[in-house]
Amino acid sequence: MTNINKINSENSLENNLPGLKIGKFSSELPIVQGGMGVGISTHRLAGEVALNGGIGTLSSAGLANIALYKDEYIKAVKDAHTKDPVVLTKIFQEQTNKAIKQEIAKAKEIAQGKGPIFINIMAAVNGFKGQVLAACEGGVDGIVCGAGLPLNLPEITKEYPDIALIPILSNLRGVRILINRWQKYNKIPDAIVLEDPSTAGGHLGAKDINAINNPDVLLENSIREVKKYLEESGYNIPIIAAGGIVNKEDILKMLKLGASGVQLGTRFLASEESGANDEFKQAIVESTQDNIKTYVSNAYLPARALDSSPIFATMENVDVHTRICLKNCLEFCGYRDASPVTAQMCILRELISSTKPGSKKGLRFVGTSAARIHEILSVKDIMEGLKK
Repeated sequence: MTNINKINSENSLENNLPGLKIGKFSSELPIVQGGMGVGISTHRLAGEVALNGGIGTLSSAGLANIALYKDEYIKAVKDAHTKDPVVLTKIFQEQTNKAIKQEIAKAKEIAQGKGPIFINIMAAVNGFKGQVLAACEGGVDGIVCGAGLPLNLPEITKEYPDIALIPILSNLRGVRILINRWQKYNKIPDAIVLEDPSTAGGHLGAKDINAINNPDVLLENSIREVKKYLEESGYNIPIIAAGGIVNKEDILKMLKLGASGVQLGTRFLASEESGANDEFKQAIVESTQDNIKTYVSNAYLPARALDSSPIFATMENVDVHTRICLKNCLEFCGYRDASPVTAQMCILRELISSTKPGSKKGLRFVGTSAARIHEILSVKDIMEGLKK
């Protein structure tokens, strides 16, 4: 082989995306689709991503209340013949758990065994244990957990050792805390999603808005620090980089930094298979960096969304008082509990509104990469484009 041919061969190898192995599961491409709720990452999106070489990720958030399952939920409420909030909250949780199993089965049917199906379950949800067990019973391949530290996840899943467990963290400190706790259960993460709160969408892995740009959470720093710690500790744990990733150039950059794969959320949000309504998708295509804002959500977490989200026009005028909630989807909710700072909205209702056709209401979670997305594509076309 001549020197020129050798260089061309090496360059070609560098530009080819490798596969990804997480626990006992593998994908053709190192691409994990981010789990987005409410009603965005349903079986249609997750199944298509897995079918086309990636890892598809469902979202458990508020499933009982999305259009696909709402009729069953309403029927269960009517059949209960009660207005007791405790009973109605239990019904919501039971119906959500039922929907989780249905979503997994539907996604796997679409995927045809060509890629794994994971599910994102927020640590901040009320009924976390029930959702995790429902996913396990439903045959999910992996559980991704963010919006808090899932410190007891290995204990909940101990009867399902083959299911991959993937926490979403943002810096070395969180990684150390979680691994130290999981060692009590003789378990380490099957992978770690390192999410950069300065670029990611939705709820962010930072204690407050002032911390979202701390140097230790920027991917360029966190990947290097976490990888060094894992290697020195003898842990062979894949790092999945998340936040601000849109194209192949971004992916290759993360792989060169030491990540084994990447998580893409906003790019798949603006796909044909996404559960977002047309108004939401078009708002992404038309967005600029100036259209993207961070705020503190009623889950008491920093969050990122389009400032064109209709709810932002009215949330400062919301009447702050304690509310009786019949779903109690969040363990801590500023809207329900009358927090002076975070009582802006029922986040479940507003996120679902952004999936309803023609709705002029809603909250539109995005990452900063929304400003770099200029067309709505099918999952197949997105995946093919990332290979080139």
